[in-house]
Amino acid sequence: MPALHDLLPKSWGKRGQELEEFFEKPWFFNTAFDVDVKETEKLITVQADLPGFKKEEINVELDDYSLRIIATRNVDWEEKNEKYFMQERQYGKVERTIPLPIEVVRSTTNAKYEDGVLTISLEKKHPTLPSRQSITIQ
Repeated sequence: MPALHDLLPKSWGKRGQELEEFFEKPWFFNTAFDVDVKETEKLITVQADLPGFKKEEINVELDDYSLRIIATRNVDWEEKNEKYFMQERQYGKVERTIPLPIEVVRSTTNAKYEDGVLTISLEKKHPTLPSRQSITIQ
């Protein structure tokens, strides 16, 4: 089967090849990342996969109803007489807002970033109440 850029007029040669690469490769910089949200009786724990980011490039915001994680990687190199054969490393901003199932205590929230995984622990404001037993009135 002919490639897309072979079907386009010769004047479209380079543009056709770029268009083909655009559809063959995944989106250049995905705007989402994988997260796990666990809930125990007293805590909500969020783990986010952010490989390749530095701690300083990650920002976490918390409000009454959600947790927002923003990571930004900037291009910070200068090219001198260099030509790329292939460039797959990605730059830009990724972010995700995670709705919280219950209100949390902001002052006790903590976060750590290790081996490309951001772990955030949120203490529930009103932990699950112990189960109640019905008492029969005589």
